Amino acid sequence: MMTKSISILIFCLNFQLFSQSQNELIATIIGSGSPKYNTERAGPSVLISYKNTKILVDMGNGTQGNLDKLQVKNKDLDALLFTHHHLDHNEEFTPIFIKTLLAAGQFQVVGPKPTSNLVNSILNNYEEDIAYRLSKKQRTFSDVASNFTLNELEGIQSFIIGDIEISCTPVNHTIATMAFRFDAGGKSIVISGDLSYSQSLPILAKQADYLIIDSGGAIEQGKSNTRIGNGKNRGNKTHAHVNLDESSRMANEGQVKNLVLTHLNFTNVDEVATTKELSKNYKGAVFYAEDLMTFPKNGDTLETQKRIDNAKNNQGSNFENMLKRLDSNKDGKIARAEAKGKLKENFDKRDTNKDGFITEKDLRQRK
Repeated sequence: MMTKSISILIFCLNFQLFSQSQNELIATIIGSGSPKYNTERAGPSVLISYKNTKILVDMGNGTQGNLDKLQVKNKDLDALLFTHHHLDHNEEFTPIFIKTLLAAGQFQVVGPKPTSNLVNSILNNYEEDIAYRLSKKQRTFSDVASNFTLNELEGIQSFIIGDIEISCTPVNHTIATMAFRFDAGGKSIVISGDLSYSQSLPILAKQADYLIIDSGGAIEQGKSNTRIGNGKNRGNKTHAHVNLDESSRMANEGQVKNLVLTHLNFTNVDEVATTKELSKNYKGAVFYAEDLMTFPKNGDTLETQKRIDNAKNNQGSNFENMLKRLDSNKDGKIARAEAKGKLKENFDKRDTNKDGFITEKDLRQRK
């Protein structure tokens, strides 16, 4: 009787936590990387979720793989948003767009110029491929043509997608770029995209719960950084990315509660040194994005814990792939001489027990 009562209690608690997660505005970092290929960071992408609404912002390399780990299907996506059209931010848009179109749900494609041209060119270039895939279920393009709408953004705008209110503003970058604010359930999350110092961003991000921002100037472990900044604007349109002084000043001016650095060029961040520089202007909490990291960070709901567990469990399959590529003597571990690329560069950090080999246990301990 006691065991049965405990089981019922656990079920009720888990159901309550799951329900709370569905009614909370959540940002999941799908990809925390940059144009530099990194086996441990997918390209820039964030999934915004609230109730039954899911919005994917940017679609860099590796987006589909990480969505699959979270069991997010194309039919679940209500919108595909772009901050801007640099390759590292829209690298996987074409397959995601076509698969979402074929999934026969209603969705939107939203972003700055040239979003319309991009979509139309995909439809033209893949017309025969799309027709072939539709024909397998006796459908034609006319059956799905109305499943999506296009919204090419220019200037400050506000609109609603599903249960989420969205505001956007142009920010300074090398091409047309939009920062987005998402409001739902009394919470707010802002995604800056890539940018240099922009007066418009603190206005958009005013008192936001989370500002997910370009990590320009972040300090890599074992290295110094000359892009910290000195409190002076460098000129709004002549630089592609902020430095730490600029990002922290914008966070401070916007009075944001939490700052999340993403779009990282390397695997390991010197969080102590980077936070020290940011704290010269900004006194709120600072987080460093990793793939599949979820915000808000206010205690693990059932859904948040599920994502974390999935990420950890997937480490085993990642290690198996490493072994196939690198384990030349087939001893089930990777020696320093076998390591390549980023793994070789960060070998000492990965080798947690300092035995001269990297094993699956080393990678799991790092997590």
